[in-house]
Amino acid sequence: MTFCHSLRRPLARTVGFASILCMTACSVKPQPMTLAENVLRAQEDRATIDKHYVPLTGGLSISGAIARALRYNYDIEVSKLEVTQQEKNLDLTLMTMLPNMSADAGYSHRGNNNSAESISQLTGEHYLDYSYSEMPTHGTGDAQFSWDLMDAGISYFMARQEAYRALIAVERRRKAINNLVRNTSDVYWRAATAQELLPKIDPMINETEAMLRASRTSEGEHLQNPVVLLDYQANLMRTARELHRLRNDLQSAQIELRSLINVAQNTPLNLTTPVETSLAGGDMDVRKLEDIGLVMRPELRMEAYQQKIDKQDVYKEIIRVLPGIGGIGNLNFDSNSLLYHNYWGQIGVHATYNLMNLVRAPAEFSKAHGAIAVSQLRRLALSVSTLAEIHLSDQQYINALDMLRTARDADEVGRQMETVADRVERAGAESRSDRVRHRLSGVLAEVDCARAYALAHSSLANLYESVGIDIVPANATTEDLATLNKQVDASIKDWLAGRLPELPPPANPAQIPSDPLHFGMGTRPTTMETARKDGFIN
Repeated sequence: MTFCHSLRRPLARTVGFASILCMTACSVKPQPMTLAENVLRAQEDRATIDKHYVPLTGGLSISGAIARALRYNYDIEVSKLEVTQQEKNLDLTLMTMLPNMSADAGYSHRGNNNSAESISQLTGEHYLDYSYSEMPTHGTGDAQFSWDLMDAGISYFMARQEAYRALIAVERRRKAINNLVRNTSDVYWRAATAQELLPKIDPMINETEAMLRASRTSEGEHLQNPVVLLDYQANLMRTARELHRLRNDLQSAQIELRSLINVAQNTPLNLTTPVETSLAGGDMDVRKLEDIGLVMRPELRMEAYQQKIDKQDVYKEIIRVLPGIGGIGNLNFDSNSLLYHNYWGQIGVHATYNLMNLVRAPAEFSKAHGAIAVSQLRRLALSVSTLAEIHLSDQQYINALDMLRTARDADEVGRQMETVADRVERAGAESRSDRVRHRLSGVLAEVDCARAYALAHSSLANLYESVGIDIVPANATTEDLATLNKQVDASIKDWLAGRLPELPPPANPAQIPSDPLHFGMGTRPTTMETARKDGFIN
């Protein structure tokens, strides 16, 4: 009784402590961050952002802007880390193919001997007095090894799936790079337009506002017809509103460009690539653009890899239907001094078969094949959308070139109008308001021409992005800015010249494993036929 009472106390304390822990865990509630904590977080983030700003020295070309965006943009860094993370997942999946090994150690103590008597199975009589074969206090240890062929096979196909997911992450990074290149190109040309036109717009805004103030002064003196004066003021206000809108659009492009190339917003920009840079002609081979797009678009490649991932599920289901065969082995130790052998080893082979897998197999196979069918249909639908996008981008580029030609003609007329207006003004035959109106017409024509150039450049970048042409390889290092700048500059020259990459000849269909699903009205191969065609079974 004394011994049982002594055990009851620590047991009661243990149960009570565990109950308190459970009650505490159930009462835990997430605490929202306080305003002071958010202020501290914002300060730390701001310090990190300011620390990672890279100063801009000298002029900035279009290739330099794209290279800096690829080097310092956070979205590209995120996509790069996603690729690295997916590769780590692949390494972890490969580890699951290894045998399971475990070690165990223990210590046992009881207050008395584990004594027992024996009774004869035949006579029912007591055979011996009470005896024991285990010491009250002893330690144990063992090292176990096990490996199952079914688990290894499933892990193999899971590793193949992770490998394809790693390739999908690479294609996702390609897509992020292409989107960033398109956005940077669009913003750069708009910022270059701003750099050229803002010095002309600000003086016109000042002059227009000065004329508006002067007209209001004359309004108070009743020197002119009120209707004529109000009409004159309305024209001036429309002019000022248009100029302010233009200035806002141009200034926003510079802000966006600073953000993309990772410099502080107060950094002055000196864009060196002129807006009037020559462009590729609008007579590109659309059929070739389609062929390149169907091969190179990251989204289509991602869907192709996803179909391969779904295909591995078929093989995994084949493995699950087979019996599980594996081996086991262990080394054991027991410090019990009554044992004749304190060290011993064991090895064995086991086979298991879950009969319920036969019941689930048809449904699982149907599900796996259905996923493959969905992937294939999704890829075909995306292919149709890609072809339409390529045609749309090509037509938009052709229209942009047409608009550019018209804008250049209008700009030439505007320049001639300004020249004539200057002559008339010097002769004293034109009022100040007419002079401002003519200058505004000339500036607007120049703005339209510059914006038409920017639109043409953006349309060309959008066309190449719709085709999936890379400005740098997906595995290119972005650490060396000088090397990256050279690669981008070479690609930009090819873009502006309209040179398209050459595709290699298609692979021999006999060397390509057959798809596990025949799209259309044909019959679908069985699971075993699929595996046999792909070389996984004989």
